Amino acid sequence: MGKTLHHGRYGPEYTPIMASAITSCTAAISRLDARICVSSISSAWTTRAAWSGYARALQLQGVEIDEIDVFSWGCGLQIPGRPIRATNTDSFEQFENWRATLRSNDPFVWRDALPTAISDAAVATEHPSLVRALDRVRQHARLDATITPWTGLPFELRDQRLTAAPLPCLTGGAKALRLKHQPAGSDWLTAVRALERAAVDGLARLDHLERLYRDAQRAIAGEYRVGALPSLAALSCHRPLLSPQSVANTLGMSVAGASKLLARAVSTGLLIETTTRQTWRIFLAADLAIDFGYAKPKRGRPVSAAPPPPASRELSAVFDAFDEEMAAIDSLLAGSGAA
Repeated sequence: MGKTLHHGRYGPEYTPIMASAITSCTAAISRLDARICVSSISSAWTTRAAWSGYARALQLQGVEIDEIDVFSWGCGLQIPGRPIRATNTDSFEQFENWRATLRSNDPFVWRDALPTAISDAAVATEHPSLVRALDRVRQHARLDATITPWTGLPFELRDQRLTAAPLPCLTGGAKALRLKHQPAGSDWLTAVRALERAAVDGLARLDHLERLYRDAQRAIAGEYRVGALPSLAALSCHRPLLSPQSVANTLGMSVAGASKLLARAVSTGLLIETTTRQTWRIFLAADLAIDFGYAKPKRGRPVSAAPPPPASRELSAVFDAFDEEMAAIDSLLAGSGAA
């Protein structure tokens, strides 16, 4: 190959491996951004992606926590068998402020909060946008020992015009960006590849969530009496971990009625039960069952997606009603602060 490029002390050394990783990561981010811009369930995905991104940022801070534990915190449930969260420290104290900034349409809300010492070098324009975003995270991490630099990467990617809006699953970086004055090429490669994995996983989660959305539509259309099933299906998209008590509180029904409703959702394949006991039951949205280890991945050829039902006025009314339920649940959770 040709001679590698050196740009002083800014950015990594552009070896063929590094150049390939940057190209692949940028493409993965672009695919995710293009899909989320047109997705009808972007709000539900964003809520889940914020939990995933915050879990990754906590791990970079050295907190021993798994993604499912952040989901259980976000859904207000303690999963039986999982470690009890420590009460002497609050790992989630900055989450709500971060979520509020993500929701803001004003880009200066994030930029104005940055330390004034963070700036782009004169040679920054000669480097890829991805490297410029990661370098600003590196500068921020050297000045701020909190979780904020890692959760700031989605905003840096937006400011570099790699995404149309901050995508909360794209948090990250590498510990070496904070600990080393001059990170090695392997440190940059670690950060780039981790970010690519986050983008690929985020796109896969979006695919699975959209499939759950379509499965919910089919299940509702196939029920003789739908009752509150559309509300529960919409709720499971925004809040994938559920219990009879949480469903009863959110949908305004009795615990016994919520238990029966959850059983209907399990029979239609929209939810799976993660517990085997009769009390303190926990249910998980089917699209996350494999990711969280509650179902085994299927072997062999993937199952073909069910063909769409024939168009009809009655079916369109069912789908429109479900979309209204999705919007109502989104508004309800956002208004109560639970989202």
